[in-house]
Amino acid sequence: LLQRVVQVELTDTLREALGKTYSPGVGASTPRIWRGYGTFALRASVDVKEVAATRAAIRRLLEELRKAPVSADIVQRARAPMLENLDAVLKTNAGWMGLADRVQSKPDGIDRFVSSRAIMTALTADDLLALARRYLDPEQGLEVLVLPEGIEP
Repeated sequence: LLQRVVQVELTDTLREALGKTYSPGVGASTPRIWRGYGTFALRASVDVKEVAATRAAIRRLLEELRKAPVSADIVQRARAPMLENLDAVLKTNAGWMGLADRVQSKPDGIDRFVSSRAIMTALTADDLLALARRYLDPEQGLEVLVLPEGIEP
């Protein structure tokens, strides 16, 4: 849910408010194999002249997400598609097969699937604030800047 909240906020900031990029992205990964490890990545493709302003906007956004809870509207905009996806999983053979396939090697998958709606619905803006404070510290991140050849950072 934090990933989706950041996606909503990043899109609102970079595309809607600043017009810097059309499709910024946010990704999160928490592998089940390596406990305590994961990644949270933000990306934006922008004109080279907009790199500094975009980097500053992203940093401001992360700092804001760590200061105060996001609005109920932002939480709803982030949560609604996730709940819709959960509802849609068992409406197709592919959804059933995917769940059945995972359960063979990860038996807790059924319980996780069944409880995911309740867990997702129970998460609050304060929970997301705590997660943002823990995982979205710009000082703890690794920044990767990719520029065309011959362009100085």
